[in-house]
Amino acid sequence: MTTQYSIGIIGAGTVAKAMTSVFPDAVLWSPNTYAANREKIAGCDIVFLCPPTPHVPGKGCDISAVEEAFALLKKPTVVIIRSTVPPGTTDKLQKKFPGHKLLFNPEFLSETTAVSDTQSPFRQIIGYTKESYSIAGVTRDLLPMASYTRLMPSTEAELVKYWSNTFYATKVVFANQMYDLCRKMGIDYDTVKESARADARVGKWHLEIFTNLFNAARKEHRGYGGKCLPKDTKNLIQFGDEIGVDLKLLKKADEINERLKSKSRN
Repeated sequence: MTTQYSIGIIGAGTVAKAMTSVFPDAVLWSPNTYAANREKIAGCDIVFLCPPTPHVPGKGCDISAVEEAFALLKKPTVVIIRSTVPPGTTDKLQKKFPGHKLLFNPEFLSETTAVSDTQSPFRQIIGYTKESYSIAGVTRDLLPMASYTRLMPSTEAELVKYWSNTFYATKVVFANQMYDLCRKMGIDYDTVKESARADARVGKWHLEIFTNLFNAARKEHRGYGGKCLPKDTKNLIQFGDEIGVDLKLLKKADEINERLKSKSRN
């Protein structure tokens, strides 16, 4: 996509690489892979932040790589956070870095279909702060169109992302329990699954037990895995505890998933 603005992308993972399919002329920076672009990234008008936000046991979501990225910016910049961060983070960072305008634009991609998911998203969510509301629409117009597009306060957008990933995680655990039930009864899980997901309200995703729906690859283990669902589930549980909300269902899903990961593929 061509634009009058100079675009920068900070990060070298799946999300950052997929963003280059939308902005092929973007300046890339990461501490190791694109370190030589430090001065170029500092001059960009719009910068997408895509560094990792891992789970730290007992502490929750580690946003240090997101915060550290601001040291690279040498002029007022539109900063669009794509990394998954706890609700309230964009507002807090806006206050910490008032010289920039911050937005939150969650990604909804699968690791195996990252490029196509980025180019043709189901949803396009733009979360704004009070300071960045005026440029939220401009940013929306720079991004690929989606059938569902919504501007909303950044804290709401941040929770949309966590809602989605933790729901997917819970759905995977539910499907695995139905699989165990089918095995015990001596009936075919795939037959039951196909008939259940024929209802659009159930949906066809996250019901596979041993294969990936998108590429038929064998999973390494039962339950949910990958880079996002495990850490996002644990991070939201920690966030809930910090604000006094006991997310019992997610805790149980996380507990069951840890057991599923040790189960054999049968």
